Amino acid sequence: MATKKTKLGNNPTTTLHIYTRVSTVVQADKGTSLDSQLELGKKKAKELKFSVEHWNEGGKSSHHDDIQGRPVLYELFQAINAGQVKHLWVYDQSRLSRNDQVASIFRYELKKQGVTLYIKDGQFDLASPSDTLLHQMLDAVAQFENSVRAERSRIGKLMKVKAGCWHGGVPPFGYEIVKSKLAENKAESKWVKFIFKQALKGTSIASIKKDLDSNGVLARRGGLWTLGSIESLMTNTHYLGRYVYTDGVSGEKVEVTCPKIVDEVTWNSINLERKRKASRKDQQNATTKNFYLLRDFMVCGHCGRKMAGRIKPAKSEYMYYCPNKERVWAKEGESSTHYQRETGCGFDRAMNIQLTDKAVFDTVVKLHKDSSILKEEVKKRVYAEHGIKGTAASAEEMKGYERQLRKHETLFQSLQESIGNLEANRILKRMDDKAYKTAVSRMNDEADRLKTEITNLRLKLRGEAEKKQWVYWMDNFGVEIEEKKKLTDEQRQLYLKGLIEKIEAKFNPKTRDHELLLHFTHPIVDDGIKWKDPKKKTLGYKVLNGSKTTQIRVEKRDGRGK
Repeated sequence: MATKKTKLGNNPTTTLHIYTRVSTVVQADKGTSLDSQLELGKKKAKELKFSVEHWNEGGKSSHHDDIQGRPVLYELFQAINAGQVKHLWVYDQSRLSRNDQVASIFRYELKKQGVTLYIKDGQFDLASPSDTLLHQMLDAVAQFENSVRAERSRIGKLMKVKAGCWHGGVPPFGYEIVKSKLAENKAESKWVKFIFKQALKGTSIASIKKDLDSNGVLARRGGLWTLGSIESLMTNTHYLGRYVYTDGVSGEKVEVTCPKIVDEVTWNSINLERKRKASRKDQQNATTKNFYLLRDFMVCGHCGRKMAGRIKPAKSEYMYYCPNKERVWAKEGESSTHYQRETGCGFDRAMNIQLTDKAVFDTVVKLHKDSSILKEEVKKRVYAEHGIKGTAASAEEMKGYERQLRKHETLFQSLQESIGNLEANRILKRMDDKAYKTAVSRMNDEADRLKTEITNLRLKLRGEAEKKQWVYWMDNFGVEIEEKKKLTDEQRQLYLKGLIEKIEAKFNPKTRDHELLLHFTHPIVDDGIKWKDPKKKTLGYKVLNGSKTTQIRVEKRDGRGK
């Protein structure tokens, strides 16, 4: 019968631990081999003047079983690992195990913990040259264990990200970590808004940096801002309320939401401009000194070529035109000019710049002012900035939903971590496949239930938020629109770039004027809202998308305004 020590109270420096085992159950039943091993061990303890702790495995084959299949040896291994054993006696080293892997792991641990190993012939040298290969193998085992721990950590980290938690490291400027998730840092976020507001006005990055430095605003890691760090900030999607985490091993991408600090129109305006500048950097005409509001947007609706602009005040020329208007060179004697004008492109007569710019800008401002989608963006921003709250009853109800949501999210996160731990245990062979599948299936069912509950609670919270009374956000919105009329040329262009993707210009031969098809980044043309109950507007509403295109007409005048 195998016996084992469960409590170790003796001094490890003056205690000899004797491990006995025989190869077969028959030998164990006879008892002679086990008894003789124990007597030899006690004799050694008497020589050393040590007390004795006996670990008896009985009859147990050592060739096929791993260390966990040998309960007494496994407990002895744990005691060694805990530093409770400093002197160990075995009949010979094969008593530990004839299984190479088990023997390697055991001897490695003995050497690591500074344990002296005695055998019947004296003291076994764990550092002998013959064990060099053994130690190399054990180092490989240790590396494997580190890899397993790293994989376990990776899986756990990925599960946390999927639960909406921050993946670790320093959060972006404007945020802080609250309960493992990104939360807005009000003291910093106001400077994020400042940076975007200044960039939208056309302020140079160097000037923005100067303002930050003069106000004592430090970058995330405590140093001064650089031009590069400001540029990186303006391209960061965190400020739009979302970011993508990519697992470095599997390549899996997970989109995570976070508090929104900057509205999409502003963010798009700035970043579209940056992209356009980058694409045009190598092809800019150094001689171009005139400003063209729509040239980067507008393409010929007949041939697709980007429209060109020409301003010659001396000739009273202010025009947009298609440079691809087809010219067929005439054969000698067929024409008094070197070419014949044809209608292959279809774009006839240049467009007056002033009329075209005004028609487009006024149309965009009107659509912006009337847009329910963009109003909603402003409303959300105003709510966030002023901390608008609903009625007391609604607030209490929402607090209850929020408490439930936090509880369920915590449970879901814990569950995801447990699933990761199960996977690690399976990899480490601490759990068989059947038990693993049963446990994971049960946990996945619970995770599905929690996800459903979390979704329902979020929907309830959204519904309650929509019940909050409206404030004077409309006035703020109106002021914002009126300010558009006071912008500089560059600011007006940035504003348009946040809302317009492109403009297709076509000539109408019947009316002899031009038709412009405006393509917007948002479906703001004829969008609107639908009340859940028109008679009970406190029940909330739904924002309805409109179209992304609208057509306008530019009246019949040539490039000279005639």
